[in-house]
Amino acid sequence: MAISRYFAFAEETTFGTAATAAETIDPESVEIDPSGDQALIYEGVSRLDRVVAPAPYMSEGSFTTPFDIEAFPWFLKWALGGYEVTGTSPSFTHRFFPEQSALMKSFTARAGKDVFEHVFTGCVVENISLELDDGFLLASVDLLGGKDSKSSLQATPTFTQGEIYAPHQVTATINGVDESANIESFSITIETGADNEAGLTIGNRFPRRAYRGAFMVEIELGLSFFSTTQLEKFWGTATGPTTTTLQEFEMTIHVGDNIDILIPRAVYTSMEQPLGGRDRIEQTATLRGLVKADGTGPIEFSITNDKASYNVA
Repeated sequence: MAISRYFAFAEETTFGTAATAAETIDPESVEIDPSGDQALIYEGVSRLDRVVAPAPYMSEGSFTTPFDIEAFPWFLKWALGGYEVTGTSPSFTHRFFPEQSALMKSFTARAGKDVFEHVFTGCVVENISLELDDGFLLASVDLLGGKDSKSSLQATPTFTQGEIYAPHQVTATINGVDESANIESFSITIETGADNEAGLTIGNRFPRRAYRGAFMVEIELGLSFFSTTQLEKFWGTATGPTTTTLQEFEMTIHVGDNIDILIPRAVYTSMEQPLGGRDRIEQTATLRGLVKADGTGPIEFSITNDKASYNVA
């Protein structure tokens, strides 16, 4: 049976110039289309719409897919900006970390849509959300793009088959202490502040570049509630809110044997234990990732696999 739905992507060497697909995945959903009005309409005193011209043209959308060890790291590179690799075949360790460059790295996205391949160039990552509850660790990516075009469907898509992860394969430590038995679920949101509208210039209908904006990392934890231990960490004291300094800590999430998500400095920003009728009390905490004095943070990823590099030759 022919496969006509897929999502493929590759890093661009020049912003907005289509790159041949490097990875193809089978996502849970893909929603990418042109955005906004494509027509500039002159509104004169006649009160009639008579004059029209092509407007600036951009795309946007999102996709959701299981976090896998082989293909998804590309999006970490494009979102965070910083990347380095060490090791020799067959084991390489990739480090992805925030880099405050002025411009975003771009990629070409290709969505198989039954009857044609929808190609989007000049794509950048606006935000990434990782979520683990009672299913696989899922990643949702919001992206901004430029020009779109039509291409032929891949004849025989070959999906990247990187390992994906169930809840029992994930653990977490806070200040070096294993807190896995207290964490029921979590989500991590990484915002890049990407702005491709600012990349519109005269002489072209499509963005020529995308700027990096304010970078933010927020973590939400679903915590078991059978004592006030976690609430006291939020307060900073055993009896109520601190009046001095907030309690800071480091957190590491281990995904399988070869992925570490590092939040080297974090602080609680909110905590709730709402009463929901006769149901058990569910405790939710929100954390914000911060930058350490040595410049690391607010988040890093360390991934070891057999891929030699996430750089484009």
